[in-house]
Amino acid sequence: MKKTLIFVFLINLSLGQALNKGEVDLIPKQRFDNLTSKNLVKSSNVASVILNENKSVFLWKGGLKFGNSNHSGNLKMLNGNITLNDKNISGGIIIDMQSLSNLDMPTGPKQRLVSHLRSPDFFNVEKYPKAKLIINSSKVLEKLDNGKYKMLINGDITIKDKTNPISFEALLDLDSNIKSAEGKMLFDRSDFNIQYRSEMHLDNPNSFWNKVQTSRDAAKDKIIRDIIEIDFNVVSFPGMLSK
Repeated sequence: MKKTLIFVFLINLSLGQALNKGEVDLIPKQRFDNLTSKNLVKSSNVASVILNENKSVFLWKGGLKFGNSNHSGNLKMLNGNITLNDKNISGGIIIDMQSLSNLDMPTGPKQRLVSHLRSPDFFNVEKYPKAKLIINSSKVLEKLDNGKYKMLINGDITIKDKTNPISFEALLDLDSNIKSAEGKMLFDRSDFNIQYRSEMHLDNPNSFWNKVQTSRDAAKDKIIRDIIEIDFNVVSFPGMLSK
């Protein structure tokens, strides 16, 4: 009996030490479909929400610099979570780059475009299958009449093996049981060493994408915009996890 009590004491002591070090997760982080804020006792103003990868939407758009040719497609989120501290947010989102698709072309051209975008000329998704957005800080710019907040988001975006700062505006619903954020992010692909037919080569007719000597005007038809747009509409699972 004495040995049993000693064993139980040691187990409880080890668990307590692990909790103090943050080594044990008492709540699984993958699914919170049945979790509501009524189930939680909030000990502070800091809480986390888990983003719903099945209902969150990311739409990319790019095209020629000087021509009227644009393309668009989807990217899927692998996972994400946001920490709320009053009306300040931080957190992170992981994007599955292998999910990159096209929405506006017929089957044959669609497959060729997607294969090229996934190739080393562009995002090299076999080597770099994930992209990442880390949100470092935010600022409320305006509270709208519908209760949503117009906010400035500051963070870092990682594509391939490069990380660069990014800032963008978003419209957030922070007061509903299901949180949401929508807006547009812009990034310069050349900042991530994606240079295929880049604007940076326009004045260099000997560059890798235009091997034959030609004039600047002739080269313009080949230039693909460096700026890529990402329209997003992100939603959370119901409820929050108290810290």
